Amino acid sequence: MKNNNMHIVNDLKNLIINYISENQVEELFNSLEENLNLNEDKESVITDLDKSQIEYQLPKGIQYRLMIDKTVTHCEKLLEDEQYFRLILDLSQLMLFAGENAFSLELAENLMAKLSQLNKFDAVVAETNLMISKIYWAQAYWDECLQYISEAMNIFQSLNSKTGIAKCENMLGTLYGEKGEFDKAQKHLVNALIYLKEEEDILSHAMVLTNLGIINTVQGDFEKAIWNYKNSVERYVTIKDNRRLSRTYHNIGMLYTRMGKYDSALDEFNKCITLSLENDYLSNCAVAYIGKAFIYTKLKNSALADAYTNKAMEIANKINDTLSIADIYKIKGMINSDLENFNLSEEFFEDSIRLNHDIESKLNEAESSAEMGKLLHDNNRDEEAKKYSSAADTFFNDLKSS
Repeated sequence: MKNNNMHIVNDLKNLIINYISENQVEELFNSLEENLNLNEDKESVITDLDKSQIEYQLPKGIQYRLMIDKTVTHCEKLLEDEQYFRLILDLSQLMLFAGENAFSLELAENLMAKLSQLNKFDAVVAETNLMISKIYWAQAYWDECLQYISEAMNIFQSLNSKTGIAKCENMLGTLYGEKGEFDKAQKHLVNALIYLKEEEDILSHAMVLTNLGIINTVQGDFEKAIWNYKNSVERYVTIKDNRRLSRTYHNIGMLYTRMGKYDSALDEFNKCITLSLENDYLSNCAVAYIGKAFIYTKLKNSALADAYTNKAMEIANKINDTLSIADIYKIKGMINSDLENFNLSEEFFEDSIRLNHDIESKLNEAESSAEMGKLLHDNNRDEEAKKYSSAADTFFNDLKSS
């Protein structure tokens, strides 16, 4: 296999030979080699913008580590306790945006340990629980995410903090939205807005409106989605929150993709990527790369679609973003279907369905199942196709009914 990582290739072969036959091992690795070299010699017209995005070099985590550790040590001597604790919270959030999930969690958990010894600063304890829930959400660890949201909610309720309760309702909305439980998601997001009416918080308002826009998009209510996104963008611009602004550009790109307006979608994805690359917001880059890859599959530009999925995979793997990885496998399945590499296409769809099922991402599982059903049907395997098509149809019919 033409691979720079021959040691892991050999180790993997030596490991799995204990589980499957030599012939099956060779078949598997032949398939992997075919996949890895699939588009090596395939030419594609590529713009300077696409070239710069694909060749983006990921920042090195050690640089973040040194800067953040020195900042924490230095500021501990300068700040009062509560200020110092809130600084660590902000640094944890900054590392989450930068894709340093493990470091983000380390900062938040260390903070929680300090706070537990003091038995005060309840509001900071609640915010720390909420921060940890975000880190677990980013990695699709739903049970852990829900546990920390619940802890935060209990504290905010005891403090009668309506803004805090609204933040928890917003997180619950995003959690259920990612799991495909859109009625629950919308209910929590509407609750968040109700609490925010009594306490002005521009950032929280913008975040809830963005998440409502996502739900509107999935449900096909495009007019409402555009209204919610427009209002959230205005708020992010007002408070100069480029991290969330760039993510909203991605969400608008997804809206235009659903509407079949691919040129408009590419414009929004490029706005997201440009702003994110300037600031190394890795999670934003990953999802926007996936959005562009999907459009290029629709435009039958397999080489460019594959280049974007590979870059997205590089980022998603670094930040442990299983949701994005599952989506990447779906798009790779679509690319290989277009190239008539049907066996590889089937394998990628199977990978996507399995991962989405494991992390309970019902919408994405249904979308991958629909693609698998179409692939099998096109290859005259109608009986096998029925299982996948029926599962997808059941989900989407329930969604439409809701």
